[in-house]
Order: sequence, then structure tokens, then C-alpha cells
Amino acid sequence: MKDTGRSAAERPAGVIAGFGFRTGASVQSFEDALAQAAQGREVTAIATLSDKAATPAFADFIRATGLPLYRVTQAEAQRMDTVTHSPASQAARQTGSVAEAVALAAAGRGARLSGVRVISQDRKATCALAVVEASETCAPDKTSPDKKTSNAFNQGETS
Repeated sequence: MKDTGRSAAERPAGVIAGFGFRTGASVQSFEDALAQAAQGREVTAIATLSDKAATPAFADFIRATGLPLYRVTQAEAQRMDTVTHSPASQAARQTGSVAEAVALAAAGRGARLSGVRVISQDRKATCALAVVEASETCAPDKTSPDKKTSNAFNQGETS
């Protein structure tokens, strides 16, 4: 997994795709949700809850994208105001939308959602995009290897 080892406090720049998902979500679930949310926009990082990041299908998905992963704690996610208010998400994770909350938490102060979260066709994964405006971005991490920022998902292709 291309994990940055960074918490949400160390904000990435650009467009962050946040994911929430159920047990049984597949790589295809994540690909579908990302393709729907991104609609051809370049995604620069991915975020999810810390306790879900090592899920095998999600780890495979992260490897396939080549994008950095930001792990968001449940406490960080709970502090975010989400547009969507899912009763299931609220009961399970005390946030209206895990995808929206982790995207916003990873993106940091000044970020905004590009829209509400989308749901994969199999209804097992959700994805929301948070945008960090140029004036709000941090300088890239010079100590980590170059991150791949162009991939099939960023170019609107799906498998």
C-alpha cells in the first residue's frame, strides 16, 4: 500500500477522494465510486478511516492507483460537517457521511466538497471529493518519493 504514514493533520494539496465502505467492498466498488465522483478530474490523494485502511480490497485499490493514502481517525471525521446525513453512517461512525468527512479532514482547513458523496453501483463503497484551493495548499513533502498523480481514474477511464 502506498501509505504516506501521515495523519489528516498533514494536509495534501489538490483533490482528495474520501472513501467510506462496507465489509465486502471490492476493488471494483472503489473504482466505480471514484470514477463517478471524479468525473475526469485529477485526484491527488485518497483518504479513509484509519481502522479501514488495511482492508485487503482497499489496500489493493490503493496500490493500483499509486496515490498517497491519508488515514483519518474517527475523532477527526466526527468533527467535520457533512452535506449528506445517512442514518446508517451516523449510527455506525457518528458522522453523516464517512466519505465526505474523511475527504474534508484529510484536505484540511479551507477545503470544500466538490459535491455530495456518490455510492458505488453495488452500494458497498462511497466516495466524496474535497478540494483544497491553491492558496490553502501546503508545499509537497520533499522527503517522500514522487507520487504518481496521473492514472486511469484521473483520466476518466474505468475498468
